[in-house]
Amino acid sequence: MVDVLVVGAGPVGLAAAIEAKRLGLSHLVLERGTVAETIYRFPRDLVFFSESKNIEIGGHPLVSHGPKPTRKEALLYYQRVAEREALGVLTYTEVLRIQGQEGAFQVFAREGRGERTFLARYVVLATGYYGNPNRLGVPGEDLPHVLYRYEEGAAFFGRKVAVVGGSNSAVEAALELYRAGARVTLVHRGRWVRPSVKYWLLPDFENRVKEGSIAALMEAEVEAITPEGLWLRRPAGRAFLEADFVLVLIGYRAEDRLLREAGVAYEGETPRLSPEFETSIPGLFAVGSCAYGPETRSVFIENGREHAKVALAAIARRLAP
Repeated sequence: MVDVLVVGAGPVGLAAAIEAKRLGLSHLVLERGTVAETIYRFPRDLVFFSESKNIEIGGHPLVSHGPKPTRKEALLYYQRVAEREALGVLTYTEVLRIQGQEGAFQVFAREGRGERTFLARYVVLATGYYGNPNRLGVPGEDLPHVLYRYEEGAAFFGRKVAVVGGSNSAVEAALELYRAGARVTLVHRGRWVRPSVKYWLLPDFENRVKEGSIAALMEAEVEAITPEGLWLRRPAGRAFLEADFVLVLIGYRAEDRLLREAGVAYEGETPRLSPEFETSIPGLFAVGSCAYGPETRSVFIENGREHAKVALAAIARRLAP
């Protein structure tokens, strides 16, 4: 049995494990993919909005070639931090369910050789949100040419691609697809893309739309997706947009299945948490964006790492002799 079992080896989960180690607590981290799986799955050419110092963990400096780190720099950074701190991480081990309460948790997981049960006094969930994209809720959204994650544009050369969304991920994907030779149309239900779009992307996008390199259909709601394209509802009436591929990039919501199935009490769409980020189940904590339902824009690595410190300090106080 370990003192603290952390679910998720993203930046916030690693921060929690580092705090556990420095507080003298035994720990184990279970991760269904690789270390920093979320960042591994980011678009390959992504540049972070945050400066390096704001996404560092454990006091380890993140050195980047530019003012803001790239996806590759951040991925290598978090994996090296896990290595240098000698954190106890089991990768490709997916947690299936959690039972018990403070002092006696059972965590059931699946790995390559089958299922295993892990015992822990406390459990800290740091499962994030990136693996749980928002859906449109329209007919045809499960067709094979409809994608909910963007990696790079090379695969779409010469094809008609509809990008649905109006935030950073959609605008950045539209620009990269255009430069990779795709014929891009951005579809958004608002009057224009969100003002929170990265300041270095917005002028570029506006200029590409102005010159006609990227088409922009605003005030357009997707009604249905067919193998040939999208049916849209616009102020002037229904319209059809031809598309070989549809990228739906409309944000994410917390990966909270484990919390809900464990029986955690919710208030609306978010779990009820104490100031120390403890759920209604004694000993079960939720840190980072996994505890915020659809409000993923309010929780980032910057404040999620602070959640981890607060939660682990509370656990250490209870375990103190």
